Amino acid sequence: MTRIGIRADANEVIATGHVMRCLSIADALRKMGEEPLFITADDFPKAWIEQRGYSCTSLQSDWKHMDGELERLEQAIKGYGIKVLLVDSYFATKTYFEMLHDRVKTIYIDDLGKEAFNVDAVICYAGYYRELTLEEKYSSQVKSLLGMDYTPLRTVFSELPSKKILPEIKELIVLSGGTDKYGFLEAFSKALLKKPLLEKVETVHIICGRYYGKYHELTQEFQGIEKLQFHKGVNDIEKYMLSADAAISAAGVTSYELCAVGVPSIIYTMADNQLRNAMFFHESGLMEYAGDLRYDPVLERILELLEGKYQRREYRRKASEAMKYAVDGKGVWRIAQLLREIK
Repeated sequence: MTRIGIRADANEVIATGHVMRCLSIADALRKMGEEPLFITADDFPKAWIEQRGYSCTSLQSDWKHMDGELERLEQAIKGYGIKVLLVDSYFATKTYFEMLHDRVKTIYIDDLGKEAFNVDAVICYAGYYRELTLEEKYSSQVKSLLGMDYTPLRTVFSELPSKKILPEIKELIVLSGGTDKYGFLEAFSKALLKKPLLEKVETVHIICGRYYGKYHELTQEFQGIEKLQFHKGVNDIEKYMLSADAAISAAGVTSYELCAVGVPSIIYTMADNQLRNAMFFHESGLMEYAGDLRYDPVLERILELLEGKYQRREYRRKASEAMKYAVDGKGVWRIAQLLREIK
């Protein structure tokens, strides 16, 4: 029997972000003495979740049409004795939450703010949360955890040493999320080979996501270029971030991790749900936004920034300090405490 359930999905379409942040919350819960159960639509993320040491049951449902799983979800809630359910999906509906609310305490991670749902608590850690007017949409009886104090990063991000800002960029880290749908990692690697910048740096760590499908081809293509180091499904990304002098990343959950470490970063987007994040970080002066892979000359802008203002140590130092101030890395503990104590 378990008290806390976590409903989230990951696949080649929606990538890994939802499950990643829920695993971070699960880690904090475990350290507080709880053993949460993951509930997924299908078996796609099951092996990954179980590798992290958590039980996972799949509903064999359609992750895009969650109302169709309600009967099976209700059976899981009863069968496992779940009293509190954390839901992290953009496809949950008003009908979905109406059913859940009568059977279990429900907490929703709401990045979109399209409408208010019948839940007991709502979490929005996005820096742009005020734009969503969640406090106005949700009843005062709904517990609200709003702002970057509630960013659900892995517990290790609350225990990191200070970031060192070196005079020059010697080490780069390049990330693209779970799937790299638009082939950014290969394109960036090719573009970097043509730039004098490659002569200045010592190492470029290219981090491929768990569901990146062309890892073998990528490593073969750049075989023999020692400065380009390729990695896939990295579990200790914080180590690469701590040693990096600058980072290139998609503007998803990883951008908050980079803040917690204090890595001067350039971000780009490749999906609509990343745009608000990117604009918030850019307009707040925390990171530079290089554009959207679908429409903009992102590569050119990134290389221009790396060869320009990011060469200035003072610029990188100020950015690093502001990033660490914005995200303290302890949000996951605050969320776990809510899940344990909600009545």
